[in-house]
Amino acid sequence: SACGIAIGEQIEFCAQGYELSGTLCAVVDDKHVEYDGENWSLTALAKHLTGIKSSIAGPRYFKYKGEWLNDIRRRLGV
Repeated sequence: SACGIAIGEQIEFCAQGYELSGTLCAVVDDKHVEYDGENWSLTALAKHLTGIKSSIAGPRYFKYKGEWLNDIRRRLGV
């Protein structure tokens, strides 16, 4: 909500070179999205979709209306 993304809106998983890039998921609340019938944090879903086991920053793997979530957060100061 701090980024101006309403519950029910869709965000897109974007990661060059990954088969599931372009996958859409729905915002459930301020900390979770729904993908394949399950609720996930952005980091957990990014790790699941990429297969990366190490620590990652989930918002860096998702876009809302073509803008990276981490860029939205930075622009809005949240």
